[in-house]
Amino acid sequence: MSDNSSNNKKIDDSLLKTLEEKSKKLGIVSIGYAKLPEDVFNGNSSLEYLNAIVLTIPIEIYDNVIDNEKAQKLYDEYIDFGNITNELSDYLTNEGFGTQVLHPAEDLADLSKLGQVAGLGYIGKNRLLITPELGPRSKISAILTTIENLPFSEENSHKWIKNYCRLCDICIEGCPENALVVKEDDLSKSNTINEKCMVGCNKGCTSCIELCPFFKDGYDAVKESGNYIIS
Repeated sequence: MSDNSSNNKKIDDSLLKTLEEKSKKLGIVSIGYAKLPEDVFNGNSSLEYLNAIVLTIPIEIYDNVIDNEKAQKLYDEYIDFGNITNELSDYLTNEGFGTQVLHPAEDLADLSKLGQVAGLGYIGKNRLLITPELGPRSKISAILTTIENLPFSEENSHKWIKNYCRLCDICIEGCPENALVVKEDDLSKSNTINEKCMVGCNKGCTSCIELCPFFKDGYDAVKESGNYIIS
């Protein structure tokens, strides 16, 4: 929700710590802070603030079942996560800050890119944010706010993921809908054919997560392998 009458711009350390502790109790795995860059807007002109609190929780994986029941479970997770994000947003509003929720099930902004800007992880070739805590299985939401003194990320220690993905096509080759294609001008990135990807998503497909080495082996194991070093 948003409240244009709330315009406090500074948050003290104790209140920020309380927010982070409250987030963890509600199941948030990681929390980061970012100034919104122009390329996360998805053409949306309704975003009210440029300061973002970015949140992640895990996507549950349901035994490779691709059916409507699994799709409903995944959708319900997004709704629950949205409710958590709204609760944290309401907490800030009650403290006098303006807020606007970027719901994880909506397309108001590029949430993966926002998570990358916040330093939580890096986008892989499967177009998912890959983080140390969750690999490629992060659900992401954000709270836009009037708060200007958040501890915004200035560095991203996960840039090496780009090099690893440059050498790996497992998610592209294994996508059952052929929805991922490599960008010809940048072999470290890929495009999603949305019409095909949505077919899989609507069936509860999580192949691009399950096939990813960051899911199968874990972030630390992939990093320790050294397979991202390009000579």
